[in-house]
Amino acid sequence: MPKLKTHKGMKKRFKVSGTGKVSHKRCGSSHLNSHKSGKKIRKLRKKSFLNVSAENKRVRKAVRVRISTNPLAVVAARAESQAEHKAEGTTPPKSRRLRFRGRRAQEQAAAS
Repeated sequence: MPKLKTHKGMKKRFKVSGTGKVSHKRCGSSHLNSHKSGKKIRKLRKKSFLNVSAENKRVRKAVRVRISTNPLAVVAARAESQAEHKAEGTTPPKSRRLRFRGRRAQEQAAAS
């Protein structure tokens, strides 16, 4: 079976964050801005996130990035780990990279 291809149009318009959230540029900010208020223009500059999880999943599948990630599950897991650290009295790691290092790096850290 051939490899599945990324949908190039969606790749240009959507970005998937590390937690699985899908962001996109708001419409209506490219041209015909002279009659729009400054407040409206400033709001249109900001990126927007998709709220519907079914749409998130569809875009992630088309872009072929973190397809199985569920943003709600990531947020719940993060809150759970913070609660565990709070109960133990330790500080959580500063980034996900530190938490999910490779086996060799963990062995070196344990050895020293």
